[in-house]
Amino acid sequence: MVQEPAASDRYDPITILLHWTTAALVVLLWAIASPDVPMTAGVSLIDFMPKGQPRVVVRSVHITLGLVLIAVLLVRLSWRATSGERLPPADPGAWGTAAKLGHSALYVLLATVLLLGLANVWARGDSIFGLFNVPAFDPSDRALRKTVGNLHRWAANALLIVAGVHAAVALFHHYVLRDGVLRRMLPAREAGAPGS
Repeated sequence: MVQEPAASDRYDPITILLHWTTAALVVLLWAIASPDVPMTAGVSLIDFMPKGQPRVVVRSVHITLGLVLIAVLLVRLSWRATSGERLPPADPGAWGTAAKLGHSALYVLLATVLLLGLANVWARGDSIFGLFNVPAFDPSDRALRKTVGNLHRWAANALLIVAGVHAAVALFHHYVLRDGVLRRMLPAREAGAPGS
């Protein structure tokens, strides 16, 4: 049986909401734009769309969700610095240090991907839902567009890999170690709810 953490061993509801919102947005953004999804044969959802308005809309959704993720990250960092619940490491030893480094890597990679995403929009120029245009920094510099686009994609892939390891470790804690670590980041069940 998995050990249920005490209320004091669980993150606050806002921290939990921001964590899962971040995770969902990262996966969604990657799925929309990644040409590395095996079933798409190297073509992203954006590239799969016909040129013109359909592609502009999907790219605009990707850019808009990226801006939402920037806002979520800023709120998350602010909340963490001022009001968020801070829990002691599940393991104060070497594994605790590794967890702290892993979390730091996730934040750094996420910020890097988002900054490169902004740079990518600026380097290539874009139409946002056909409502307004972001002018290209240097329309004649195709090498710059390619370089920034590749850096954005590689950073996004690295973020997804590190996030996947993070998720795998959480599942290992939950199903193998049965120590309640994953439940610290899950919403609390209501007392008397089925299965509580």
